[in-house]
Amino acid sequence: MQKLFSILILLVMFFGIGLIQGQNNKKPNVIVIYTDDQGAIDLGSYGSTDIYTPNLDKLAKQGTRFTQAYVAAPVCSPSRAALLTGKYPQNAGIPGNTSAIPGSHGMPNEQYTIAEMFKDNGYTTAHIGKWHLGMSEETSPNAQGFDYSFGHLRGCIDNYSHYFFWDGPNIHDLYENGKEVFYNGQYFPDLISDRAIQYVEDHQNSPFFMYYAINMPHYPYQPTKKWREYYKGVDKPRGDYAAFISTIDERIGFLLDKLEALGMRENTIIVYQSDNGYSTEVRAFNGGGDSGPYRGAKSSLFEGGIRLPTIISWQDHLPKDQVNDQFLINMDWMPTLAKLCELKEEPNNIDGMDLSKMIQNPNTKSKRTSAFWKYGNQWVVRKGKWKLIGYPKDTSHKGKLDLEKDALFLSDLSIDVSEMNNLVNEYPEIVEELIADYLAWEHGDQRDIPKKMEMIDHMGVGGIIKATKQLHSKYKNIDVLLDGKRGYRDFSSGQWIGQVGKELEFIVDLKELKQINEIEIGYLQTTGNWVYGPKMFEVSFSRDGKFFNGIQQSNSPSKIQNKGSFMDVMAVNVNNKSRYFKINIIGIEKIPADHPGAGNAGWFFIDEIIIK
Repeated sequence: MQKLFSILILLVMFFGIGLIQGQNNKKPNVIVIYTDDQGAIDLGSYGSTDIYTPNLDKLAKQGTRFTQAYVAAPVCSPSRAALLTGKYPQNAGIPGNTSAIPGSHGMPNEQYTIAEMFKDNGYTTAHIGKWHLGMSEETSPNAQGFDYSFGHLRGCIDNYSHYFFWDGPNIHDLYENGKEVFYNGQYFPDLISDRAIQYVEDHQNSPFFMYYAINMPHYPYQPTKKWREYYKGVDKPRGDYAAFISTIDERIGFLLDKLEALGMRENTIIVYQSDNGYSTEVRAFNGGGDSGPYRGAKSSLFEGGIRLPTIISWQDHLPKDQVNDQFLINMDWMPTLAKLCELKEEPNNIDGMDLSKMIQNPNTKSKRTSAFWKYGNQWVVRKGKWKLIGYPKDTSHKGKLDLEKDALFLSDLSIDVSEMNNLVNEYPEIVEELIADYLAWEHGDQRDIPKKMEMIDHMGVGGIIKATKQLHSKYKNIDVLLDGKRGYRDFSSGQWIGQVGKELEFIVDLKELKQINEIEIGYLQTTGNWVYGPKMFEVSFSRDGKFFNGIQQSNSPSKIQNKGSFMDVMAVNVNNKSRYFKINIIGIEKIPADHPGAGNAGWFFIDEIIIK
């Protein structure tokens, strides 16, 4: 009996050692954790003193924390497309956020994703959390290389009802492997946490790749009661935002604990990064996050919108407790992870670079020394220490930007990461060099280069204008309509007056009786942002500013059906001697049927009322 007992012990030891060796000898598992709208310093390990993040701080201690890691776009969809394809968003087919319209296409199916790469190398693959890369079946997670998928397809959801409440009809948005599923009232961060843990348990004996796309701290701010109570003394919105970050940290801790319990931690590579900077949108109560020394936030190509917390950890294989100051972009993860995992099938024809040697040896210089960004009207060339931005946008509101003087903005990041001082006039030769580099890039365009603002001398300059219908809350500086300047091709530049779903109406006082022959309106059309030229405008005239008559109507501009981004004018010929005139501008009622936002009210923007 004793002999039999000894044999059993030996067998248990043998198979136990075999299981451990099997786990250690198989290809490493990979988990990429991607948070949503997280500020540049909003972890304890990144300098935050008011947010409690013990699990992520521990992860940083167990690996490498990067101080100069970027994403390829300042908003959700293009950032995710770059991560998953190893390409610039433009080359991945996603230059901006994808539509929330049911059935609308997102990232083209022919794109080769990081999930397909791992799958081709014998891995099982999972997407858990947010997608935001397409609503159609052919652009869904399961069609892009993921064996398993659970989460929401649009940009955000309510975490309890799982409904999408933005940009169109309220609609339920929770899917598992392409099938709509219902867990009404259950907390979404817990649902994805449970599935991530279950996936690890179910696949502990074979290599897997998991894209864990956590939807926090993106609005709506819905942290758990525990963490809301923890931060009850912190002013809003910072308190709710901080509670959401700690909610993330706690659930990542659950996953790390499971890996430890299963003996998988040493054979699992973990990458952590945010998709873009914190939001300053109204729905996020205008902030809550912190970009620290950096200027900018979500939607901005200043550092605060794209330079984000980033960690990699692989215990016993990669250096630990490292702070790496080298240059890295999220599209570099695809080739870097392929090399670290020694995959046979590696990606080609991508923009990302293999930076595995730089990660394995912290003293090695990064192969990446330059990069480009392009989002909406903004663009960036980064080359070494120099960074040039075209049409910069500061969503953190840390300083004022002059519409003309700062249309090109140069910074030396080696001495000033704040980007508060524009060096364009001090280093004109650097500006020219970086502009040439941008134009040599396949997505650079001469039309993107700021030109001297066009000045127009017309009878209205210096006149008096007042609104007679309600203005949009964001666009009230109506003096720009008679300042003799055409705006840049960017409705957020401060030179445009916009409206959505309503009309604009103004009374113009020329201060004296004048012969008016023609009235023009400068307008912007950028259909990707749901902005169309006005449908038409009407003018009527008065000599006393009280009684207006002689209504004349413009034609609808022929370009209104065109897609793309451009500036133009629409006009009406008149023959009237008058001091005052009233102008009523009418936008398109609904966005056309061939647009992803079809059926919704369209925006229109005007920048100058030109009187000849």
